[in-house]
Amino acid sequence: MFVPDKFFGRYQLEKSENFDEFLSSKGVNWFVRQMIKLAGLTKVISQNQEVGKYNMENLTSKKNTNYQGWELGKTFEALGLDGNQHQITFDFKDEVLSEHHIRLNEPETSAETYFYTIDDQNQLVMKMENNGIVCRRWFKKVEQK
Repeated sequence: MFVPDKFFGRYQLEKSENFDEFLSSKGVNWFVRQMIKLAGLTKVISQNQEVGKYNMENLTSKKNTNYQGWELGKTFEALGLDGNQHQITFDFKDEVLSEHHIRLNEPETSAETYFYTIDDQNQLVMKMENNGIVCRRWFKKVEQK
């Protein structure tokens, strides 16, 4: 099991669908939702130097996360964009890369999974769901810096 090359690259957030509704369904207050929506987001997915390992960076104007050397199906702990410590597991099945998070400070109620696909326009599409609200975010591939 491996992540296909088409997922590797630098992706800039271009548009979102139901993102405000998704955040609201998670109990994020209006002011914080506005701040999150204003922050730009770039995702960088790459192969690690070690065979079978990968990296993912989330770059925002407020905070960055950098997950280095993860393996598919293996759980690790790292800081999330929310500033909390998370258990994170990446997986790949049926052309979908998934990223599963559990906040260690709220393990019973905080499970989230993000699903990534590459669409016909070579964009990274991120899908999230909470309480029946489905959110999609499209990221356009940009040149590596």
